[in-house]
Amino acid sequence: MESDWENLPEELLDLVFKRLVLHLDSLRFAVVCKSWYWVSKNKQINSVPMLLIPDRQKDTWNLCDVTNDKVLKMQLRWMKKRFCGSSKGWLIVCDENFVVTLINPSSRVKGRKEKENSIVRLPPLDPPGQYRKSAHAKHCEYFVYKATISADPISNANDCIVVVIYNPRCELAFIRLGDNKWTYFDETGYEIWCLFEDIAQIGDKSYVVTSCESQLLTFEYTTQRILNINLVAPCSETEEYMKAYLVGSNEEELLLVHRYTTYTNHCRVTNGFRIFKLNYDTREWIEKNDLGDFSLFVGDNSSISVVASKIQGCESNCIYFYADCDRIVRYCPFTDFGVYNVKSQRILKPAHVKTLMKKLKQPPIWFLPSVYL
Repeated sequence: MESDWENLPEELLDLVFKRLVLHLDSLRFAVVCKSWYWVSKNKQINSVPMLLIPDRQKDTWNLCDVTNDKVLKMQLRWMKKRFCGSSKGWLIVCDENFVVTLINPSSRVKGRKEKENSIVRLPPLDPPGQYRKSAHAKHCEYFVYKATISADPISNANDCIVVVIYNPRCELAFIRLGDNKWTYFDETGYEIWCLFEDIAQIGDKSYVVTSCESQLLTFEYTTQRILNINLVAPCSETEEYMKAYLVGSNEEELLLVHRYTTYTNHCRVTNGFRIFKLNYDTREWIEKNDLGDFSLFVGDNSSISVVASKIQGCESNCIYFYADCDRIVRYCPFTDFGVYNVKSQRILKPAHVKTLMKKLKQPPIWFLPSVYL
């Protein structure tokens, strides 16, 4: 006799859901069937970023819960090439034809049927002639330095804008879903000429930070051009850092994270971070020495801020990081990862993940699963 799981009383399912501790168990609950999904839909599921790590099997990626130092049984199917972005629950890649593709991982879980509209292929970027002539598959993976989207392409397609930092000069381009070509930022007429370092979507605005003294700019978009380019804040920070990340901890707070490294055998090793909070009134970056109950996940993904106390195993006042794309040294071993404690200024490396990192041949990326997994 088969069990009728789908028709269990809602009151019983509600009691079961309330006793779930791990985020992944909540996700598994939601995908059992429609009735279970509707019970979970109105519940708050606190997502924990997972590290997407290539498996030894062909075109297979593992979800790794770094906060609990274990690899999950759930796997994703996709070719083993670098992801240039992870945003709003989607993954972003660039292929050898400079085509940027958005991937909904909910359709790539092994053992499940693919869903409609799970892959969005955008018009190809138009790289400089010299780059196109010398490009091959491996180089093209790094042609887009970083990519992000402003909204979910399925549920909010009209507001979905894809923004990329691309080519070795780290320039900026964007496309609105439905457009037939990319719009490229032209610095002519602006007192700006710098490598773009990172981009974050906060509310209805895009914030971009440059590598020149961490200048912060805002952009507003139309289908034809970028409007209202404003310098929000310069940075008086003079200490040389390796990389900068923008993180929106909530709608009212924007953080700038500087990553500091040393080089050993042409590879970078992270030795610390500094955190700055934007003061909107004075247009200054103010150093922040405590994240409180928050933790940050930085990398090639759209950097993520979470409330640590709501996620089992997540360490508060910490920065989780991995060896992401480097403008100077792209092909480093992937052992430069860990959990940086802001208070003690020490870096811890979960043992299991540390062993996996030594074997990697493709870069990992943070990925924030949705209930649709």
